[in-house]
Amino acid sequence: MAATHRLSRDHIVYSLDRHHRAALEIDSGDTVVFETWDARTGTIRCDADLLDCAHPDGANPATGPVQVRGAQPGDAVVVEISGIELAESGFLAVKAGQGLLASRADQYATRIVPVVDGMCHFGPDIRFPAHPMVGVVGTAPAGEGVSTGLAGAHGGNMDNRLLGEGCRVYLPVAVPGALLGLGDVHAAMGDGEITFIGLEICAVVTTRIELLPGRAPARPLIETPDAWATTAAADSLAAAARLAADGMVDLMCERLGLTFEDAYMLASAVVDVQICQCCEPGAFPVTARAVLPKAVLA
Repeated sequence: MAATHRLSRDHIVYSLDRHHRAALEIDSGDTVVFETWDARTGTIRCDADLLDCAHPDGANPATGPVQVRGAQPGDAVVVEISGIELAESGFLAVKAGQGLLASRADQYATRIVPVVDGMCHFGPDIRFPAHPMVGVVGTAPAGEGVSTGLAGAHGGNMDNRLLGEGCRVYLPVAVPGALLGLGDVHAAMGDGEITFIGLEICAVVTTRIELLPGRAPARPLIETPDAWATTAAADSLAAAARLAADGMVDLMCERLGLTFEDAYMLASAVVDVQICQCCEPGAFPVTARAVLPKAVLA
């Protein structure tokens, strides 16, 4: 019978690494409730707290790792996100000399943003709906560990707005047990995350975790109620978009029985290639996705 576990934010890592000791061991089909810190581990509490120095332990802590019994390289771990409960407030910030508009960002700034009844209150006359999403979710790679600030084929800091309630993310298993980590929740984030910082917030994320033997995707694959999305991380927007599109065309060939040429033509008509994060092209991996409506597969 499937069990429910709760993993506190006392168990965090700043990298996804096969050498980390598991904080929790589960069976396929179990529910895991992750308590997560914000991207700066709760150290930003008022507008005067600036991001003018690096956090001593790292950025984007992930709660975990979680070991999935029986998981072996070549398998897939599916993380279904069924709920995201946000803290009462989060923060937005500007870091001098960073982000997509780095040439104009000449000073540091922080703003604490209350979240009340699903609305984010930026100022007295400016508010917008919360769109809770998970920034970091991934498994340990087979080689060297990877910082939770970075994205790759293992997942990690994908900063993909589709990673919200109701989605399923398929992750490759590269080491026994998978060693899954999850964190860096955003109350809201625009595609591109142009300052390098979304609305960072502590949260409680409820998931169901399933093991699919022998089904590892080359890169994380996301399923929403309405669409499938292939993902990619690369050093440039063009390279990330190309990888995401390449993965989608392969998926369409597999699912629809199409030749490359037919899938390529169809993708140009129905697939959206979208930016996830492009705040520091050339210095920080850009992430992108290619999105196919499920109606096309019906």
